[in-house]
Amino acid sequence: MERSTDRGHEPRWQVTVRVPTRIDFAGGWSDVPAFAAREGGAVVNAAITRYVEGRARWDEGGLRLEYDLALPPDAHLGTSGAINVAWLRLTHGLIGDTPPPTELAERAFRLEKLLGEAGGKQDQYAAALGGVHLLRFSGAEASAEVEPLELPEATLRALEARCVLAYSGVSSSSGDAHERVWERYRRGEGEVGKTVRGLRDSAYAARDALLAGDLEALAEVLTENREAARRLDARLVPPRLDELFEAGHRAGALGSKACGAGGGGCLLFLCTEGRRAAVEGALSERGATLLPFAFAPRVAP
Repeated sequence: MERSTDRGHEPRWQVTVRVPTRIDFAGGWSDVPAFAAREGGAVVNAAITRYVEGRARWDEGGLRLEYDLALPPDAHLGTSGAINVAWLRLTHGLIGDTPPPTELAERAFRLEKLLGEAGGKQDQYAAALGGVHLLRFSGAEASAEVEPLELPEATLRALEARCVLAYSGVSSSSGDAHERVWERYRRGEGEVGKTVRGLRDSAYAARDALLAGDLEALAEVLTENREAARRLDARLVPPRLDELFEAGHRAGALGSKACGAGGGGCLLFLCTEGRRAAVEGALSERGATLLPFAFAPRVAP
C-alpha cells in the first residue's frame, strides 16, 4: 500500500493498493459457513497476479474511491472478495491504520454478509494473505486456521509453467448456485453432505501433492473436484465447460476444474509437461480467453 499526503492545488490519489485474486485447487464449497460451522471446511488456494488496483483520496467533493480490474465479468476468481479487501485497506490507509491480514479477511467477509452474499471465506483470505495456503474453516464467527504452504521455488515455477487459466465466456451467478445447493443441504440430502465432505478432504490431498511437488497427483485432485461439483449440481458443469475440458484434455491437460463455484467463469488446467502451448491453442480455437498469471507473494503478517 502506498500513501501520499500531497494536498496541493491538484488533488492526488492519497492511498493506492493492489490486491490479488485467486485460483482454487481443492475444497471449494466447504468454506461456506452453512457447512463449515457443522462439519468443518478446508480449501487450498493460491493468490495470483491478476490484481484489483484501488485508489482513494480526499478532495473538495469528499472521499473518492476508484478500482481497476483487468478480468472478464463473473470470472469466479474471488474478485468481489478482493474488491472488499481493497476497500478496507484503502479506508484504513487513509487514517494510517494497517490491520493484520487475517483481520482484514474477516472484516471483508462480514461486509459481504451484510450485503447478502451467500459464499464462503476463501476469497477474502486469499486476497488479504497472498501466497499459497491451506485454510481451515469452522463457521461464520471464527477466523480461519491458516497454514502457509512454503513451496520450493522449483515447484512454483513448474506449476506456473504447466497451469493454464482460461475464461469460458459463460456468465453465471454463484449466488444462485449457492442457494440451490445449500437449500438441499439444509433439507438433509445425504448426497450433498457426502460430496462437500469429499471436497473438504481433497484439500489435504492437494496440500500433500503440492508439498511433495507431485503435480500429477495434484492434477487428479483438480479433476476429482470438477466431478464433485457436477454431483452437487449438474448446472455447475454445463455443456460449454465440458466442451472446453474435453478439448484441453485431448491437447494434453492432466487435470482440470472450474474456479470458484463453477457454472461458468474461469477454468484451470494442469498440463502434461511440455503440452501447455498445445492446450492453450486448443482452448483458444474454441473461443476461450487465456489469462496468463504468476503466483502472488504472501503478505507479511
